[in-house]
Amino acid sequence: MRTISDKTILLDNNETLSYNTLFNEMYAGLCKFAERFLIVSADGEDLVQEVFLILWDKFDDFEALNAIKAYLYQSTRNACLNQIRHEKVKKRYEAEQVYHLESESFFYQQVVEEEGKRLIAQCISELPPQCRKVLQLSMHDLKNKEIADDLGISINSVKTQKAIAYKTLRLKLQGAFDILMIISGF
Repeated sequence: MRTISDKTILLDNNETLSYNTLFNEMYAGLCKFAERFLIVSADGEDLVQEVFLILWDKFDDFEALNAIKAYLYQSTRNACLNQIRHEKVKKRYEAEQVYHLESESFFYQQVVEEEGKRLIAQCISELPPQCRKVLQLSMHDLKNKEIADDLGISINSVKTQKAIAYKTLRLKLQGAFDILMIISGF
C-alpha cells in the first residue's frame, strides 16, 4: 500500500497546519456536505477525495485556514454541481436512446446498417488478396501513390485492382441491398 507523506504549511498567524490533520478533520464533514446535494453518498465521498487530491497540489499556496476551508467547501459544491449536470445529461441521453430503441424506423435503420456492414465486410474478405489489400488501404484514405509504394506495385496496378474490387463489390452487393431495402420497408 502506498502512503502519501504529509505536507505542512505555516499560516499567517504563525501556526502550522498539516495536510493530513486537515484531511482527518474536514473529510467526514465535507462528505456529509456533498451528500446533501447528491443522491448516492459514495459519489460524495469520491468527489471529496478528488477535491483533496487537487488541494494537495495547491496546499502550499494557502496562508489562512479560513481560505483553505472556503476553498474546500466551494470546490466540493462545484464538484457536486458538475456531477448533477453530468447525471442530467446522462439521463437525457438514456431517454433518447430508449425513444430510438422503441421506434420501428430506428430499428429497421439499425438492422439495415448492421447487415450492410456485415455484407460489405464479407464481400471484401472474399476478394482476391491483392484486390483486398488495395481496397483496405484505399479505405484508410491512402492515395494511389502511397498504396503503390506500400505494396511495392505500380500506380496502374493499384488503379486496376481498385477497379476490379469496386466492380466485384457492386455485382455481389446489388441484390443484397435490394433485399435489405425490401425488408426495411423503404
